Amino acid sequence: MTARTLALVFLLFAFSAGAFAAEPEKNEVLNNGQDITRPLARFDARYQYQLLPGGRAKNTVTVRTDRPFVINEHWGIGTRVDLPAVFSNKVTADEPHGAFKGGLGDLLGEIVLIRKFNELWAAGAGTQFIFPTAGTDQLGDGKYQLLPTVGIRRQLPGVSNGSFAGFVMRYAVNYAGSEKRPSISTLEMAPTFNWILPDNWFFTAYPSTDIQINLQKGGAVFLPFDIMIGKTIPKRAVFSVELGFPMYHHGAVADFYTSYDFKAEARVGIFY
Repeated sequence: MTARTLALVFLLFAFSAGAFAAEPEKNEVLNNGQDITRPLARFDARYQYQLLPGGRAKNTVTVRTDRPFVINEHWGIGTRVDLPAVFSNKVTADEPHGAFKGGLGDLLGEIVLIRKFNELWAAGAGTQFIFPTAGTDQLGDGKYQLLPTVGIRRQLPGVSNGSFAGFVMRYAVNYAGSEKRPSISTLEMAPTFNWILPDNWFFTAYPSTDIQINLQKGGAVFLPFDIMIGKTIPKRAVFSVELGFPMYHHGAVADFYTSYDFKAEARVGIFY
């Protein structure tokens, strides 16, 4: 099965998932979709700008769909599909002069098994899959990848309704793909704090797993400052802006799976 066929299968699965109705939650804890253990049925449109090392740029427009499935009161499954389009002038083997090129990026799919322990604690474990659907190395990594994922969350009702603290870790590793592309073996982490503010505004520290440790480069570390500010219309929509920039590098720029000198991402999400 080709990468593009896999992309089509994942997209058909994602958009047909609405046929399997997820049961509504019994509680009324506010949910802005940032909690890996409380996924929402939603469709996102995202635009991300990255200023890359060397003054290059990467622009990514992503359509994303998430769909939860309830098994029972304590167990559930979260699914996700991302389809990106990339426009970049990154210098690569395919484009040594750094001319801007655009096209389809690498398709991402995710499945997470979720366990709710009580009203405060929950955890999830699963994996992401990345398929090299991009046509050039400016637009994708050229590798089939697995990203085993674990996460844990504690609600913070003493802070505000819907606030929580959590930790998510992924291990990005390639298992097939172009032998001309670098191998990947990277830990990605996010110690997330999600604070629900008045009028359904929210502030999130480390919404993305951008903290990296490259296990192939003697433990090279990339530690960014990463925050998100947004507003939720409960059960209808979410709007947010995420900003990130590096605070600490240990190792050469090339040692990192995904690094940047600056990142900005705008999102519009519709719940369904």
